[in-house]
Amino acid sequence: MRKVPMYGVCVRALRFDRARGFAAAIALLAAALGMLQIKAHAEDEQQILISNVRVFDGENTHLVDADVLVQGNMIVAFGSDLEVDSGAQRIDGGGRVLSPGFVDAHTHMSLIAPFDQLENEYTGIYVGAAAGQVAEEMLMRGFTTVRDAGGASIGVQRAIDDGWFAGPRVFSSGAFLTQTSGHLDMRDRTNPHHHMGGEHSHAQRIGHFTAVDGEAEMLGAARQNFRNGATQLKLATNGGISANYSPLDIDQFTDAELGAAAHVAETFGSYFMVHAYYDEAVSRAIDFGARSIEHGHLMTEDVIKKMAKNDVYLVVEALMSNADAPPQFTADQREKFELAKSGFQEMIRLAKKHKLKIAFGSDVFLSREAYKLQAMEWLARAEIFSAPEIMLQATSIGAELIELSGPRNRYREGRLGVIQPGAYADLVLIDGEPLEDVSVLADPGKNLRLIMKDGVVYKNTL
Repeated sequence: MRKVPMYGVCVRALRFDRARGFAAAIALLAAALGMLQIKAHAEDEQQILISNVRVFDGENTHLVDADVLVQGNMIVAFGSDLEVDSGAQRIDGGGRVLSPGFVDAHTHMSLIAPFDQLENEYTGIYVGAAAGQVAEEMLMRGFTTVRDAGGASIGVQRAIDDGWFAGPRVFSSGAFLTQTSGHLDMRDRTNPHHHMGGEHSHAQRIGHFTAVDGEAEMLGAARQNFRNGATQLKLATNGGISANYSPLDIDQFTDAELGAAAHVAETFGSYFMVHAYYDEAVSRAIDFGARSIEHGHLMTEDVIKKMAKNDVYLVVEALMSNADAPPQFTADQREKFELAKSGFQEMIRLAKKHKLKIAFGSDVFLSREAYKLQAMEWLARAEIFSAPEIMLQATSIGAELIELSGPRNRYREGRLGVIQPGAYADLVLIDGEPLEDVSVLADPGKNLRLIMKDGVVYKNTL
């Protein structure tokens, strides 16, 4: 029988009677393309065996001598004497430590400059291009998954997943939800409220934040975020250090507004997190179902106990615990920075006492130089946590938190933050002993010898 090329089948199909055959032709074309896609997918799934490594699996704080077998974008086997295809790629880890790719649960990939500059100087195209570079640099630091805690990052996530540039998996909160005169209300002082003759902020129009006042506006803004592709919501229930017109101590949102956000998050099968510093703001957020508190520097023991009772995660950035305020801060911002910093050590002591689940978060933004400080977060955390604690925070604990997004999670085929069969092949190979000294991770260019995300090797200096 003469073999007919695949395209020939499609061409012949198009010659059918137009009245009855066009639909059939389209079906044949789809089937042909489908077969090609399946074949290409199968060919892409070459096995990669990573051997001669000591594995930190993300859940246990001891190392295991084992091999890890990757097929496609998944880890398919973990152990010794694994069955491996003859054509598999083999990587000898040289006795180094193999870890799950790291999870940063608090980033702002698109907040590339101080707020007044974001409002007045940078178009959406500029922000997207810069955020793409931020994303690639985060991946090269070993962060294969990040949760973006507010900003115009949904497009960045989509562009990464569509293959336009390299970057981590992004769990985007979409526009930061605030109130008029709240944290991230970036309007100039000369721009009044849009109900009072002013205009919506440029930063709001491109998706950095949405200022809402009232239950109806909260419902609309929260739903719009999910419509745009957010995986969870981010609200501010206190003012912000870096904000220009937002006192740190104000309680943001009414009960009706918080309830509206909680309702939307629940109906979309996800959750919301809150930016908060003080007891009242944290306590109210917990009452409405918040699953993670960002910062929390000025919380007292009673509220921390309430967090523990309600299984609420804490995401803290340790960099500010021993750092100076950024040089571009105003006097007011510096004062707020020092106030929050003053409560940090005691808050951490209480959080550890009550065994809160603490995830790794860097909260770096404002400039390209500031983003580089993400790697310095390892050193700052080493001042207050043990190396095993930090490694768990940056792998399985962070992954557990972001996976609370349920059906909004785009990466549901496997687990994140762990090394086990059925987990995504997000891996880093490390020179040094990170379970003893995480400082080796502060120099990723030197000490991360292999970076793999979704089964694709992005760096290999072995």
